[in-house]
Amino acid sequence: MLSRGFYACLVCSVALLSSAAAHRQLLQNATGEGTSAVKATTPASAPTGSAAAATTSNTSPGPSNLAGAPTISMAASSASAVGIPSATPKLNNTILISVDGLHSSDLTAYIALAPNSTMATLAKQGVLYPNAYLPGPSDSFPGILALTTGNNVSVTGVYYDDSYDRNLYPAGACAVIGAAKPTGPNGTECLFSELQDYETFSIGGAPGVGAFNGLATNVTTLQTDFPTIGLNGTAVNESTLPLDAACDPVHAWRFNQANTIFQVALAAGKRTAWIDKGPYYEVVQGQTGNGVMDLYTPEISCQCGDNQTGIPSTAITNGLGVDLAKNITAARAYDELHVQAVINQINGKHSSGNYAMQMPNLFGLNFQAVSVGQKYAGYQNNGTAFSPGLKANLDYVDQSFARILAALTSSGNAATTGLVITAKHGQQPVTTNATLISPTPIATALKNQNISVAQFTTDDIGLIWLTSSNQTTAALTYLRTLASNTSYGILDVNQPAYYGLVSNVVGRTPDLVIVPLAGVVFASPGKKLSEHGGLMQSDLNVALMVYAPQLATAGTVYNSTLQLPPLADPWFTESSLNTAYGIALNAALYLSTPTKLED
Repeated sequence: MLSRGFYACLVCSVALLSSAAAHRQLLQNATGEGTSAVKATTPASAPTGSAAAATTSNTSPGPSNLAGAPTISMAASSASAVGIPSATPKLNNTILISVDGLHSSDLTAYIALAPNSTMATLAKQGVLYPNAYLPGPSDSFPGILALTTGNNVSVTGVYYDDSYDRNLYPAGACAVIGAAKPTGPNGTECLFSELQDYETFSIGGAPGVGAFNGLATNVTTLQTDFPTIGLNGTAVNESTLPLDAACDPVHAWRFNQANTIFQVALAAGKRTAWIDKGPYYEVVQGQTGNGVMDLYTPEISCQCGDNQTGIPSTAITNGLGVDLAKNITAARAYDELHVQAVINQINGKHSSGNYAMQMPNLFGLNFQAVSVGQKYAGYQNNGTAFSPGLKANLDYVDQSFARILAALTSSGNAATTGLVITAKHGQQPVTTNATLISPTPIATALKNQNISVAQFTTDDIGLIWLTSSNQTTAALTYLRTLASNTSYGILDVNQPAYYGLVSNVVGRTPDLVIVPLAGVVFASPGKKLSEHGGLMQSDLNVALMVYAPQLATAGTVYNSTLQLPPLADPWFTESSLNTAYGIALNAALYLSTPTKLED
């Protein structure tokens, strides 16, 4: 039996901070834990402290001091700074839940507002980590990979769901996929979004795939269920994917360079499942491409909600329905697909509910309702209160937690199942509504200086890959001159090393990182109130709550900032499978740094 458990890797994954000292200091400054400025490492002439100013000026404590709201009473932490709660039960199953957008402060505030809520009950019976930080950038792709690989961009090579690789080739560069050699120069945008679905406006992402048909992608066991839909059993259209030098399509799971908890668990004979917001979340499959036995990924950006109710409809495939990703009510209806799917799994069925399948050992789901509520309803009173729309979506998530717990009880799995509740990203701003500034003038200004941009990815951050990295110094110098004109929305520009965002994956690291002014999101004018993707505290300081039955340290709050030591020998490797996992789902619950897991 292992002496340290599965939660060791999972919790430290969500607590992952960049190992770069500059990024750690950046976060410390943002939370008020440090006063020294970020020291630039490259280039030497970078303005000291500008990144820290970016985070500090846009830092919000969140709605944690709502007038008249009761506060939850929890035992003061008496454990070590690392935070190692002990437990008595043997856990056979783990459910990872990502409530996208959920700040640590949101969780605290909601518990204060609703002391009898399921979240409050879980907090009293579990453990809270209010100072857990994800690595940057805070896009969903690096966020989910932080949770499922324990690594940041230095290892995964994944900066965004829309990034660039200097060694891959664009879709269409090969006359025949998987044959011959690509034509034209290497270097291409690598986009993994609804645009890669076979049927962009379909809830299933492919022709004939309904809301509960969920494409199962385990090659050896479930692919035969859908032999005629998609390639490799997925709804991802391979003709839209970047290509390698052998003309093989690079799926999201190949683009990620780190093993995932799912592929390691599956290799150890455990059952795996995952539920997320679109077919491109096959990224969690891991390097084998089939680490998840039951992968259910209905498309949130399908624009297929019923125009009266917002409920996803399989009959709407023309893009004329409600956009589920931009409608508060529709987002709840979409999340209901996820909740019902995970309840089906708890009850010993496939996510579709169509046939029997043993409850997974490692599984989980994503919620979109809070993120959509933040973007299109927001906060009130300078970020100290939830808007009615956001509160309604938080209530829905809380009620969903109650239903999941009830399903565990009725299925007889409550005593041996643990939960990790967190978020793959935060959202900002909180205290104000976002100022939306188009990034096009920045790209145009660079073009006018004869500086060629290969890829410009933006949200509340700007990532620039230049056609030639030889122009980096010129671009950096020029963009800093633009910062004096606030209409561009630029606070600071630096090279990735300044923020600890250098990848060891060759060809992936951007040339420049733009930090926007406080409250600015680089996007076309619209109704969006906030966004994620950047390096602000509100982007990275996510909720983290761990629950297990009869947890010995129940009700503890670990206030130390969680950081993950460098992983010289990551536990997600074939060679360390027996000692690192063995699999730890059957071991007692322990939380500790995963640098050494022993039998």
